[in-house]
Amino acid sequence: VPWLTPDRKVEWRYWQRYREWQEGKLAWAAVDGLDKSTDLILGNLEDPKRDGPWDRRGLVVGHVQSGKTGNYTGLICKAADAGYKIIIVLAGLHNNLRSQTQMRLDEGFLGFETGPVVGATKLIGVGNIDSSLGIRPHYATNRSNNGDFNAAFARSLGVSPEERPWLFVVKKNKSVLTRLLKWLRDHVANSQD
Repeated sequence: VPWLTPDRKVEWRYWQRYREWQEGKLAWAAVDGLDKSTDLILGNLEDPKRDGPWDRRGLVVGHVQSGKTGNYTGLICKAADAGYKIIIVLAGLHNNLRSQTQMRLDEGFLGFETGPVVGATKLIGVGNIDSSLGIRPHYATNRSNNGDFNAAFARSLGVSPEERPWLFVVKKNKSVLTRLLKWLRDHVANSQD
């Protein structure tokens, strides 16, 4: 039985503000295509509200300048609306690629510029459409070149599972991924909503 039904999508705010932001830049048909393709992908993932343990992963593949970032940003927005709490994006092998991906997600998902100083945020992108603090996602990585996951920075944020989703944009680097996995296991894995 498919879990992603129209009823489930009635009050989706992350996707709505992303869609509205994209409508200001792209043709309606392109935005509609993005909506349909991200629904198809999300529908193949597990219902985040399903009880019990489960495991699903995804991979976005495409040619250069084919819309990959727009696709996974739309998917992230919908995943957050559906109830996913932890969103991890593996972004390149180098600091500049990771930082570039963070900047794009700052605009399309977070709605504010991330930086190494907690709380110093400037609204951008989707944040100019809906800046409600009630839906403002949390972040544990930032747009600076050295903004990859760092346990000390995460501790300073006081991270714990909450109603709002958390975004991690990390390099494909064993030491970074090992630190993130350890931190998630210590702070999130055994917590309850």
